[in-house]
Amino acid sequence: MSDASTTVGQRLQANRLNRGYTQAELARRAGVSVDLISMLERDVRESMSWASMVKLARALDIDPGVIAGKSSRLDRVPGASALAVRDAVINPDLLELHPDHDGEPTSLAELWRLIERAYGAYFGGEFGVLAAELPGLINECRLLESADPAAAAPLSHAWQLAGSVLVHTGRDDAAAIAAERAIQAARKGNDEWRLATQYGVYCWVMLHQGRADESERLAMRAADAIEPSMSRAASEQIAVWGGLVLQAAVARGSTGDVDGAENYLRMAAAAAARLGTDRHDYWTSFGPTHVAIQTTHIMTSAHRPDRALKASRAVNPQGLFKVQYGRHLLDVSRALLERRRTDEAEETATRALDLSAEWFRHQSVAESLVHDLVGRKTRLNARLRTLLQGVERN
Repeated sequence: MSDASTTVGQRLQANRLNRGYTQAELARRAGVSVDLISMLERDVRESMSWASMVKLARALDIDPGVIAGKSSRLDRVPGASALAVRDAVINPDLLELHPDHDGEPTSLAELWRLIERAYGAYFGGEFGVLAAELPGLINECRLLESADPAAAAPLSHAWQLAGSVLVHTGRDDAAAIAAERAIQAARKGNDEWRLATQYGVYCWVMLHQGRADESERLAMRAADAIEPSMSRAASEQIAVWGGLVLQAAVARGSTGDVDGAENYLRMAAAAAARLGTDRHDYWTSFGPTHVAIQTTHIMTSAHRPDRALKASRAVNPQGLFKVQYGRHLLDVSRALLERRRTDEAEETATRALDLSAEWFRHQSVAESLVHDLVGRKTRLNARLRTLLQGVERN
C-alpha cells in the first residue's frame, strides 16, 4: 500500500514485519511500551509523540518521516514537482541548462529579487509555487556564480529553500544534501552570520531526521563561533546567535530534557531582551516572540500544557510569517486539547488551516492533532469535517 492509503499504524506494522520484529521486540529495542505499538497498529490510536516516533524509527532503521507518511501534496501549479527540486539538488551536471535558456546569466540584483519572491512563497505556505520556481532559480544562481563569486550568497539561499521544501515533502536525505550545499555556498562569501544561519537550517533538517543530539551540538558550535558581546554587537549578530540557541533548545527539548532546554531558553531570552524587538535577518527570525513560540513548542512536546499556554500569551502575531504563526497555532491547539478545552482546540486548529491549506496538509503534526480532536467527539461537526478534509491525502 502507498503512504497515501495507509495509517500511521499500518506503516509502522509494515516496517516492523519487514524487519522481522514482534511487537514486544520492537518495543524493547525502541524503549516504548508494547501497548503503544499495539494500539497504533490496531488503529485504536492514530498518533504518537514525536519522541516516540523517533525511537521507533531508530529501532526500525528508517527516517521518522516514513512512519509519519510525509509525502508531496503540492498544489497543482504548472511545473510544481518535489522530484524536480530533488533532481536539481542531486544533479550530476552542475550547469545543465534548460533547452530554451539563452546561456546569459541573470544579473545579481535580479537573483536577489527572485530569492525574495521565493521566500515569500515559502513563508506564505505556497509550496507548489515555490517548487515550480526552484529548479530554475538554482540553475540561474549556479550560472551566475560561475562568473561572479558574489552570486554564492543568493545560491546559498536557493539551496536553503530547496532543503525546506524537501523536508516538507518527505525527502529528508535530499534536504540534508541541499543544506550542505547551502553551507558550502555561504562559505565562499565573507558573511559569517549568513553562514551561521545556514548551519541553523542544517540543524533543523537533522532534527527532522531524528538526529536531535547532533542537531544540538552543531547549533551550539555554530553559535559559539559567532557569540556576540551583548553590549557592543550588531543586532543582526545577536539575532543570528539567538536563533541558533533556540535551535539547540528545540533539539534538547525533543529528547525530553526540559531542564536542558530551559537553560538554552534562558540564554535566548536574554538575547531577545537585549534586542527588544523581533527581527528577520537572512530570512530567519528571532526576538521575544520567537522565544515565546519555541517555549510553547517545547512545553507542548513535553506534555506541560499549562506552561505552553502561559508562554503563548507572549506571542505577538504581528510580523510573523504565515507558516510561523500556523505552526505555533498547532502547538497551542495541542496544549488546549491536553487541557480538555476541545472546542478551543478545534477553533485554533481551524485558524491554522485557514492560513494555508497547502502548508497544513504537509504537517504531520496537524494530521495527528486532527485525528486526536476527532477522537474526542462522538459526532463530527462542520469544523471537524473541514479539518479532516484539510489533512486528507490526495
